[in-house]
Amino acid sequence: MRRTLTHALVRLLSSLIFALVAFAATAAAQRLPPRESPADPFTRHAWHLELTGHGALETWNYNGNHEEMGGLFAGVTYAIREGLELKIASPLYYVWQRDTDGYLFGVTWGVRGRLAKRRRWSGFWEFEVGVSESDTYVPPRGTRFNYLAVGGGGVTLRVRPGIHAIGGVRWVHVSNNSLAGRDRNPDIEALGPMLGLLYGF
Repeated sequence: MRRTLTHALVRLLSSLIFALVAFAATAAAQRLPPRESPADPFTRHAWHLELTGHGALETWNYNGNHEEMGGLFAGVTYAIREGLELKIASPLYYVWQRDTDGYLFGVTWGVRGRLAKRRRWSGFWEFEVGVSESDTYVPPRGTRFNYLAVGGGGVTLRVRPGIHAIGGVRWVHVSNNSLAGRDRNPDIEALGPMLGLLYGF
């Protein structure tokens, strides 16, 4: 029964993400004159579409196994005030396991804050939490449903008006918080580089 409910939850949250993207594009089109775009992703009221890739190796291991993860994040950021953004994203990871490899699809939400600002670049920190569903047990002896925590830091670099490159280091935690019992709660703690683009709208 839990698997059916979590599939429904992930589908619902995915639909909400796409609705938010559509709403953001409409709101931004009404708010900004043509060709106007924020000079910095952390400018107050700035909307950005974010597309990033992330590769991570397990940094410490409590589950008797070892995993590597590689995936893509698609999301939206909105600067609620100067230097602070809200973020919602949908990661899709491929997880290499010593048993059966798996796909992990999730939804995360959180914040990103600016640490430093220069003319063309900004340093930042970020933290998100969320939920995920996999097509197999991730990690082995675990469950298909898991909670996610994602954090890290890096820099954004203006490539051209409205377009910024983003790069840094991202950490991801995957576990089910003992929902299926302590014997079925191995976790993944993985760390690795992140690289992508931000599109202002």
